[in-house]
Amino acid sequence: MESPHASLFIKFKTPIFFCFFLSTLSVSASSKSTHLFPKEALPNKYGYLPISTTSTSSIFYAFYEAQNSTLPLLQTPLLIWLQGGPGCSSMLGNLYELGPWRVTKSLTLQSNPGAWNRIFGLLFLDNPIGTGFSVASTPEEIPKDQNTVAKHLFAAITRFVQLDPVFKHRPIYITGESYAGKYVPAIGYYILKKNAQLEVSERVNLAGVAIGDGLTDPETQVVSHALNAYYVGLINQRQKNGLEKAQLEAVRLAQMGNWSKATGARNKVLNMLQNMTGLASLYDYTRKAPYEDDLVDNS
Repeated sequence: MESPHASLFIKFKTPIFFCFFLSTLSVSASSKSTHLFPKEALPNKYGYLPISTTSTSSIFYAFYEAQNSTLPLLQTPLLIWLQGGPGCSSMLGNLYELGPWRVTKSLTLQSNPGAWNRIFGLLFLDNPIGTGFSVASTPEEIPKDQNTVAKHLFAAITRFVQLDPVFKHRPIYITGESYAGKYVPAIGYYILKKNAQLEVSERVNLAGVAIGDGLTDPETQVVSHALNAYYVGLINQRQKNGLEKAQLEAVRLAQMGNWSKATGARNKVLNMLQNMTGLASLYDYTRKAPYEDDLVDNS
């Protein structure tokens, strides 16, 4: 789930909070001072993963080991989380969605009962380079296509599993939401293609991929909203006709390559759908109240 203002949250709030995390690790390593944050909220590993041997560009990562896995550690899956955007830091997912602790409205932390690292190792990557804490040595190195995104991610994942022998043979699942609906298939396909060229000992142990509310094929997906809403009884025929007209306009603009106006037209479709249905959230039509996203919208 990503707000249209999510980048503001990333720019101002999330890096500040995560910088506190990193400084806390340094303080705790050099003294017996009381933790500024709960120990469980701090990553087990964090740092930078270079995208190549010839560049200083690097992908920032934060890793949280599984807390209560039902499997031996060597068999416990590693889940990689990629945020969407494009250009949203995965620290949004960490501190707001699926990490072990969440940032509250009062800018404190509270334990997340749905944290994914309860039973899985959880690796957040700020992707692509230039996003969040990740570093692009030059603007020209920032990816402009999914193949380059995948190439950089493959380098980062390969280097991560080399950090600790315990990572080498654990199954890896690549997950993400929203615009990561493009990243996840891209890196999944790249790994399969690359693995076929590598010795068994050098392959990435990809076990699967998972995408939530992914924007994988916008032209196909945007024309599905009216039909879906109509056939589950959320809108009537007149509303369906109006929504379909707006959908076709968004597709027309996308096919023209007018990306800015196409984005605006797609947002108009979603706003129309929200107003027509009166739903608390388009992400889950069974919800009775909106998601609490004040930190995102007000930042």
